[in-house]
Amino acid sequence: MGSTSPYKAVGLSNKEKAYVICSCQSRSSRYAELKRVALQAIEENKIFSINGNCSAIRKALLERGWIEKMPPNRMNLSKIRNGTFRNKTEIHEELERILLSNFVEKCQPDFIWYVKDEPFGVGATLIDMTDLDTAKECNTIINKIKSDAMWTSKQGLCSSINRNYWFYIEDVAEVNGPRTYNSYDAGEIEGFVKDYKITACTSLLKWALSMASNERPVFVKSGKISIKVLVFALNRCKEYLFRKQHKDIDHSLSTTSSAHWNAFLKKYYRIIAKQDVFQEDKNNKLPLYLSYAKCLLREIHKYRPQLSCEGCHNIWIIKPAHCSRGRGIRMASKLGVITDILNKANSKYVIQKYIEEPLLVHETKFDIRQYYLVTSTFPLVIWMYKDCYLKFSSQKYSLKNYHEAIHLTNYAVQRNYKNCEGRHAELPQNNMWDSEMYKHYLKKIGKRKLWDRVIYPGMKKSIVGIMLSCQDSLTTSKNRFELYGCDFILDKDYKPWLIEINSCPDMRNSTPITAKICPAVLADIIKVVVDYARDSQASTGKFECVYRQSVMHIPRYGVSDMFVRGYSLPLDYFYRGNIEVKESYDAVIEKERDITAMLRKLKGFYDPDIFVPLDDDDVISASSPNSKKDDTINDNTNCDHNTGSENELALAATVITEQLDEIVDRNTSDNSFTLKLDKKMDANTTHSSKKHKHMVKRMQSVTDIKTLLESTCTSRFASCETVSIKQKFNFSELDDGPQGKGSFEQFDPIKKMYEKLTTTIDFKKAQHSKAKQLGNNNDLKETRNELMDATSKMISFINQKEKEYLRQFL
Repeated sequence: MGSTSPYKAVGLSNKEKAYVICSCQSRSSRYAELKRVALQAIEENKIFSINGNCSAIRKALLERGWIEKMPPNRMNLSKIRNGTFRNKTEIHEELERILLSNFVEKCQPDFIWYVKDEPFGVGATLIDMTDLDTAKECNTIINKIKSDAMWTSKQGLCSSINRNYWFYIEDVAEVNGPRTYNSYDAGEIEGFVKDYKITACTSLLKWALSMASNERPVFVKSGKISIKVLVFALNRCKEYLFRKQHKDIDHSLSTTSSAHWNAFLKKYYRIIAKQDVFQEDKNNKLPLYLSYAKCLLREIHKYRPQLSCEGCHNIWIIKPAHCSRGRGIRMASKLGVITDILNKANSKYVIQKYIEEPLLVHETKFDIRQYYLVTSTFPLVIWMYKDCYLKFSSQKYSLKNYHEAIHLTNYAVQRNYKNCEGRHAELPQNNMWDSEMYKHYLKKIGKRKLWDRVIYPGMKKSIVGIMLSCQDSLTTSKNRFELYGCDFILDKDYKPWLIEINSCPDMRNSTPITAKICPAVLADIIKVVVDYARDSQASTGKFECVYRQSVMHIPRYGVSDMFVRGYSLPLDYFYRGNIEVKESYDAVIEKERDITAMLRKLKGFYDPDIFVPLDDDDVISASSPNSKKDDTINDNTNCDHNTGSENELALAATVITEQLDEIVDRNTSDNSFTLKLDKKMDANTTHSSKKHKHMVKRMQSVTDIKTLLESTCTSRFASCETVSIKQKFNFSELDDGPQGKGSFEQFDPIKKMYEKLTTTIDFKKAQHSKAKQLGNNNDLKETRNELMDATSKMISFINQKEKEYLRQFL
């Protein structure tokens, strides 16, 4: 070992090795057994190394048959020489432990646990973590994740919280943290100043509402503060909402000078700190101001959730970025004091809005220490420990004094102070409760269900959310895991707020509570990273997997898979001769592309809101020679222009008939009377009526017949304006009814049915019971049959006319 080694001892000397071996060889059977155990551990990859004092991890691994490879600085006989062991049994156990470590001296550990971010000893040399990361086929399990401290440092956590909205997942990932700013970023300092000023405005409004609701005299004749100060705060809150709602784009907002802000802050300090009051409201506008203030605060709370627990004193907490255990933390409520601290500081600070109205237990502040474990970074896997503990302050909570003994609940701080006089008897003397004690307290005050419904799920969502926001800064490291300890504060609604996250949390047995929880946490870590990793059915103790990121496996394609394969088109696909103009229905429809072209022409003559093209399956079915004709096609349709394909006529009739179906559906009223056909058709029902049975079923109101005719007769080549039915048609020479050209006598049965039904039945006012009674009447059955026959004739007439007029214009 070179002179730069931080360790004084580098292992056993030759004499010490000889002494250890001789001591064990004197019991030849035990020496052989130890050698066999060492060889078995090497074959099963059960060699571990611990840098630091962590007896819980050592005990858990030894129980599983692992062998410890001791670091060089601990590989000596100092404990035996110093008389640490009291009897020969303990001395022999220490000698055997050293001998086993000597047997595996040249083997790389399969599990490494260490506490500090520094190189650790392996064998006779020092190996850094980077060496293990770059090593090929490294299967060593290490309790440290490579990261840039994006969430375990104060400034890193600040940045992660500020950008967490990109990683929000409802009911899964949602971070609730106080508003925080980094002092080393000039832009964030400017943002903090703006935040401080708006917070002063909202604090003043909250104070006024609170005092008025408690009937405190704050608007009196002897008041020294003008009510215009309250109006100033209202206007600034209104402008804040305009900016958040992006209404400042259309409304020019007035700019407030620094002089006005300074004057306002001075009056605000006098009201909050010196308890000054406002002047009397001479114009009697106070009720209006207070109502407006309540409305503004309710809207601002949507953008500033911390408004519900940040109080009225505008207190901020200033934390050194690189200190721990509560060292260097200060609190201040005046903007000038905070800026002076930041300007005079030589190091980086984090400014965080203080939660002035936390949840208290017997007038005492507390926070919750929650442990969680990350066993994979890509995909992200997070385990949360079900047990946690509470850390109490030693003094009663008060905002009149900013002493650390009142506001900082760190055990490293509170152990320096005695508990205050008059402290509630139920509070612990060592200032700690485990989660079971707190659940018992919640049950006592009637809030037992809040732990499972609000507190624990809230902490879980914050942990998942903060890890997702920092996942991009992590590297994909194999066999890495790490334990973290985070602190939460509850507000009056029992909602947890994330305050801090610590890597390498202190797991020492400082109190009876930590002496019970910390060893259990460490033992359960081995269950997760060792037992569960080898057997998915193994127990994980009290660790619960709260998030397991799903991974999409993208298949990898080779170069051969990137070729494009195709087939050449037949020569008859390309037409090179002269195009002969024919009527649309003279073409023989045999191929799919011909049908598609014809439908494209049909669509040009119909209203696009009415025309609905057929699906590909329907087109192919209609063009297939083996397909059956649609039942809606009238076989008796007469036409003087005979075409070469009956499929073409069937297709056109199908298109028109389907559009009639759609028109009837769209024109049907919700309150119309529904006609239901009998299951068996009357013997005198015509063949045409049977063909169009499904059309009559879909007609839900006789009163829609006139609308049906007007909608169906509309064509693109007629006037776009609404005209009568006769104006819509330009009748051809073929139209020659009993009353002359353009006769509508074929519709007389429908007109008669319409008049008969409308005089006997009030469709809009008839109730369901009346409709049912009428449906069973024989007269109504006869009427339905007549209506069905007349409707079939009408549809046949429309089909015939549509075909004829299409021929004239195509």
